[in-house]
Amino acid sequence: MWFCSWSGGKDSYLACYEAMKNNMDVKFLLNFAVDGRSHGINREIIKSQAEAIRIPVIQKVTSWENYENDFNSEVLKLKEKGITGMIAGDIDLEEHLDWIKKKSAELNMDYYEPLWKRNREEILNKFVSLGFEAVIVNCIEGAKFLTGRTINKETMENFIRDTTEAGIDPCGENGEFHTLVIDGPIFKKRLEILESDVQNFTEHIKIYSDKWILDIKKWELKPKL
Repeated sequence: MWFCSWSGGKDSYLACYEAMKNNMDVKFLLNFAVDGRSHGINREIIKSQAEAIRIPVIQKVTSWENYENDFNSEVLKLKEKGITGMIAGDIDLEEHLDWIKKKSAELNMDYYEPLWKRNREEILNKFVSLGFEAVIVNCIEGAKFLTGRTINKETMENFIRDTTEAGIDPCGENGEFHTLVIDGPIFKKRLEILESDVQNFTEHIKIYSDKWILDIKKWELKPKL
């Protein structure tokens, strides 16, 4: 049995989806909200996502200083529930894979990284061709123009062109932006954003210095069309 390291974004969703398609039994999502937010968004939205796909989420409010200790603690609790492996959606940042390998060895857990070393456009095209849809919720200053944009079949070609022209990784692997998945094949309901606005959080939350965030104020789970 497995848990998926969960951000609510496209890479963790696609990794989880591929694990499920490979008959891996995904029992839990594990999400960490640093200083109360998950990649800058209200952590309650992550709970709504989990409800939409009907996989229980374990959510821990932490800080960067306490992150590793809290990760160890939560994974050990999952092991007591019979979990033997972890799933992550890293693409090619070696330090991320090194960290997963380190935790795997320390905690005696298997790991699965289905997106590792895949081509960026291949990942994005697979994401949208499967019917997933995501909204960009967190951007660095140089990617401000992406904040609030939707990634789906209709916008895919323009998105790749715009990020390439701006010198931004199309998958945001270097932290240029983060996404919130709102629909897809493993959703039982669609997450619909009802009220939001774009804010610069530099003066509001120190860890999001120079970040532009789609501040989602109201959302709702609705039946899929």
